[in-house]
This record gives sequence, structure tokens and C-alpha cells, in this order.
Amino acid sequence: MSVELPALSELVLELHEPGVLVMAFNRPKEQNSLTKATYAEWRQVMQLVHASSAIRVLVITGNGRAFTAGHDLPSVNLPWSEALKEEFRQRIDVVRDLARLIITSPIPIVAAVNGPAVGFGCTILGLCDLVLASETAVFLTPFMELAFCAEGCSSVTFPRILGPTVANDMLLFGRRMGAAEMHQRGFVARVAKPDELMPLALKLSTKLAGQSQPAVAATRALIRTREWVDELVRANDAEMDELFQRMISVDARTAVARMVALLQARSGGAKPRI
Repeated sequence: MSVELPALSELVLELHEPGVLVMAFNRPKEQNSLTKATYAEWRQVMQLVHASSAIRVLVITGNGRAFTAGHDLPSVNLPWSEALKEEFRQRIDVVRDLARLIITSPIPIVAAVNGPAVGFGCTILGLCDLVLASETAVFLTPFMELAFCAEGCSSVTFPRILGPTVANDMLLFGRRMGAAEMHQRGFVARVAKPDELMPLALKLSTKLAGQSQPAVAATRALIRTREWVDELVRANDAEMDELFQRMISVDARTAVARMVALLQARSGGAKPRI
């Protein structure tokens, strides 16, 4: 198995036989919040997944106590300027491309949710082939508090997996869900004790990587039909277009500033994270 792994700063990569790539968010002091650089590196990993036939399963997890806290708010809570608007546009383009690469992934993606999964870190789970969660994991999409909108294709995956009522409860009303309830509702496949989560993820992924790869690909194609993939691509484009408009709006900038101030107060002045 010969795969040249890129040198990254925001993510840690490990390759296990027979072709299991583990990607871990690696900003534990910031609860693995997602910066523009994180998204760019994640996209780079997905490009590698698309390019290398030696990688058979991708496992995504987080280092530290969080899976990921979602968008890094301080990086968007900046004085308004045309340069900032262009920065937001570039960020949206990276996230759009990343989500499209995840939607069209040629291999199974297993999420090992080791702690809080917030915002994009929660919604993107609906695109994974298997979601495993620690008993301590929580799932939250506080988009209305930030005057943002649904992202990560959650406008279609959440109603499909959770049902429209619970999807509305999470996406519109910001309901926080625990691992047990997400398992009960079919979003999470298995719940494990914190120290058993990664062994479970590696065990399942290693077994799948050792199976007939044409059979895995054929079954995924039957589950993830072309019509479904096309719908996800359209949803991603619509969500990213709307998210850009939301991010440059006055109400979103006000909401983000309010949230950053609230989190700073809660953390005693430390750099805030959701």
C-alpha cells in the first residue's frame, strides 16, 4: 500500500492496513473549530481519497474532547469591508467544493463522533456512510442564533433521516440532541463508550476495507443512487449560495458578534468557541 500523505497543520492523518485512512481534526484547544485553513486541508484529503485507489475507507474523528465545534466564529467576526466579503466568498467556495467531494466520495466514510458535533460538523454527518458516536457526543445546529442557514445538505438529509419534525426542531429551533437519541432516530448507527469508539471504528473499517471492493462500490451505488447524489449536489449549491448571502448580511454579522461576546463572557475572556 503506497500512499503519500500530505503534511497538514490543522488535521492529522494516519493510514492503516488494508487502506483505512483516519483523519482527525487537530485543534483541540479550540474544540476543533473549522477555519478556512481547516476546510482547505479537509478538501485536500478528499481530493486524495478521490485520486488514490489504495484508500478504501475514510474515518473522520476529532482529537481532544470535541469532534468539531463548527465554523470558527472569531474568524468571521471582523470589521466589515469589501475584502472581508471576498474572504467569505472564497471560504464558501472551499466549503462548497469540500461538500461536493464528500457527496461523490468513491469510498465509504465513517464518522467517529467523539464529542460535540456542532454546525457543519453535525450536518456533514448526514453524508457519511456510517456514523458512530461516543456516549458523550452531542449534536447541535445553532444556525438561527447566528442568522445563518442550513448547510452540509442538511436541508434534505435531516428530513430524510430524522423526519421533517425533528429536522425542523434541530435546524430551526436549535435543539441539542444526545448520542442515545440520535441513535434511536437512526442518525447514529452505534453508540460506544468513549475509550471504545476508535477501536470500534477501526475494527469495522478494517473489516470493510478487506472485503470485495467491487461489491462495496456496487452496493454503495445502489444505496446512493445517481438521482440522490444529484439532489445532494443541488442542495449543497443552494445552501452555499444562501449561506454566502446570510454571512454578508447585517443581521448575521450582528448575531455572530453577539454570540462571540456571549461565549467570551462564559469563558472568562478566552477565545470563544461554540
